[in-house]
Parts: sequence; C-alpha cells; structure tokens
Amino acid sequence: MSIKDRLPALASRDYRLWFVGQGISVIGTWLQNTGQAWLVLKLTNSPLKLGILTSVQYLPSLLLSLFIGPILDRYPKRSILLWTQSLFAFSAALLAAIVFSGREQYWHVLAIAAFTGLVTAVDWPARQSFVSEQVEDKDAVVNAIALNSTIFNIARVIGPAIGGALIAVVGIPWTFALNALSYLAVIASLWAMRSGRVAYAPKSGRYRSDIREGLTYIRKRKSISILLIIVGVITTFLLNFNILIPSYAKLTLGLGADRYGILMSAMGVGAMLAGILMSLGGRALQPKPAYIFGAGFILSIAMILIGLQRNFIISAILLAACGFGMSSFATMCNTSVQIQSSSAMRGRVMAAYNLVFVGSTPLGSLYTGQISDMLGSDAGFLVSGIIGLLFLLSMRLFVTPKAFKDIKSFAQLKDAEG
Repeated sequence: MSIKDRLPALASRDYRLWFVGQGISVIGTWLQNTGQAWLVLKLTNSPLKLGILTSVQYLPSLLLSLFIGPILDRYPKRSILLWTQSLFAFSAALLAAIVFSGREQYWHVLAIAAFTGLVTAVDWPARQSFVSEQVEDKDAVVNAIALNSTIFNIARVIGPAIGGALIAVVGIPWTFALNALSYLAVIASLWAMRSGRVAYAPKSGRYRSDIREGLTYIRKRKSISILLIIVGVITTFLLNFNILIPSYAKLTLGLGADRYGILMSAMGVGAMLAGILMSLGGRALQPKPAYIFGAGFILSIAMILIGLQRNFIISAILLAACGFGMSSFATMCNTSVQIQSSSAMRGRVMAAYNLVFVGSTPLGSLYTGQISDMLGSDAGFLVSGIIGLLFLLSMRLFVTPKAFKDIKSFAQLKDAEG
C-alpha cells in the first residue's frame, strides 16, 4: 500500500493547510493546559478547585451545545473558526499578561476559563464537522479524523514535556504566551483555505424547529444515539486526566513540574501511537463496535491498575496504555457518528456529540475533584476505572447485541446526504 493510499486525506490541499496550522496550535494548547493546572495547584493546593476550574471552562458546552448546532449549519465554518481561534489567542495573551505581572489569583484563572469555555462551545463542534469539508475524497474522511487525532496526541507528548521544562526553567506565564502565538499558525491556514466558505443549511429563521429537527434526526438513528450514550458516560467518569494526573503527580507521588510533564507526555505517547496506527490504516480502516469496546476496556483496566500502585515508572507505562485506549476510543466514536450524518445535519449532530464529549466535563470534573480530595487521586483512578469497566460490560452484554445487531462497521450505515 502506497503512502497516498495510507494517508489519502493529505492529498487535499485544504486539509494539508489545516494539518500544519492545527498541529502548531495544539502544541500551544497543551503548553497552556500544563501551565494552567500547575498554576491552580500552586495557588490553591486543591484538586477540587482544579476540578471546579475545569467545570467552569466546559460548562458552556453542557448548556449551549444543542442551541449552537443550527448556527454551525447556517454559517460558513471557516468564518466561525477564524473568530473562535482569534478569541482563544486573545484569552491566552491576557492570562500571560496577568501572570507575568505577578498578581495572579485563582479568580483570574477562573474568569478566563469561563470565557474560553464560551468560545469552546462554538469552536469544538465547528472544528469537528469542518474536517469533512476539507477533504476532496469523501472516502478519506476516516483517515482525516484519525490524522486529527494523531496531531492532537503528538502535541500531547510534546506540549507537556516542553511545558514542564518551561515551568521549571523560566516560569508558568511562558506557557500561556507561547500558546497565544501558536494560534497565528491556524489562523493563517484558515485564511488560505478554499473550503468552508459556504453554509449547507439555509437560514430558514426556524431556529427552534432546526433544533427539534436535529434531535429527531439523532433519535431515529439508533446507532448514533447509543454511541452518544457510551461517549457521555465514559467521558464523564474516565476522561478527567487534566485533574487526575497533576493531582496524582504533585499530591500523591510528590513530584516536581518536570516529572509531572513526563507523566503527561507518557500518556501522550500511547495516544500518539494509537493515532499513528489508525492514520496508517488509510481507506481500509473501518470504525467497528469491537474496536470501540476494546479501546474502552484498555482504558478502564489501565486506570484500575494505576490506582493500585504508586510507582513512577509503572504509572508512566500505564498512562501510556490509558492514552492508547482513550485516543482509539475517541477517534472511533467521532468517526462513527460523523460519517453517518448528512452534510446539512452534521453541525447539529456534532453539537450533540460536543454536548456528551465536552459538555459532560463539568460533571466529571466535580466528581473527580471530590473523590481526589476525599480519598486521594490514586483512588480517583481506581474508582473511575471500575465504573468504566462495569458500564462497558453492561452495554456489551445487554444493550448493543440488539442495538448494533449485524453491524460489523458503522461505515455500512453511512447516511451520505439523507
């Protein structure tokens, strides 16, 4: 199989622009994530307050996602993303300025997190649904989504490692300043794109009707609705690593910023490996129920094992397994939902996906922060892993045998334009 067959998404000019611009930007995002978590723990020494911060940051996605869906279908996604990426750059620069001044307080971080959360509620589903417009060969959509995951997870390796080193050598504010600069790359790539300049759904003026239409569309497609339930539960109870890892590193293992960065990067290595393997699958890669459940089981079991020990090296290895399971699970679910959605409905479907994948974070963050405060972050890993394992076993034994009957690949159910 040639490189072109393995990486068909890169044959599209607009996707290549996105690949480079987004690749630089997400490294900056992980720099900021690393610095922000360490800053909050430095100011408060409380996993619960870190959980509250994350809840505030993602609360708008929980409250607004379904209302944002029709907007994404009515307006060109390139225009939407130019605005959201510019606002992200502004908020990162503002946080950097505050921390450089030496007058930072917890409420400053909380307020800026709330602002970025509002932007994220629009940006995340817009970015996810925009991928399908960037590739000229629609059979390459799966590969494009897998490559997006690879970009994100390479950044998950590089960003925390650089972030930990920056914090140790020159201080926390540089993680925010470099993130602000990184947005220039993705903004430049969006300006150069030809795709994303038209809207697929008419501006009908029937806003409430558009929302109801989207919900009805999802409800009638059982495979999509069941996948959204699975994603929502796993995200709420398991994917809270931005709280668990820094708390585990600082408060359970007593590590410094440099070794905290290593643990974050270890998880990124596993996620990156999963992304690379899926990317190289090319057109042959099919999103299958077996892959989704297999990835979820890997994630759950690795979290249980982390909670049962306190060795730095073993924890790093197990976090790599977590990263592999998480990345595989998220990519397969995202692909499965997106390829079953028509162009006119994709914004609304991905807004619903955003509701369960990102919008569940406020609830999950409070749950994780409370458990980590009461029992320790190692117990947070253990309890979350057990919940994930029991839930997936229940779904696999009692729900999906009927709901996913005779489905070997979700690509079989692709709803091209209907």
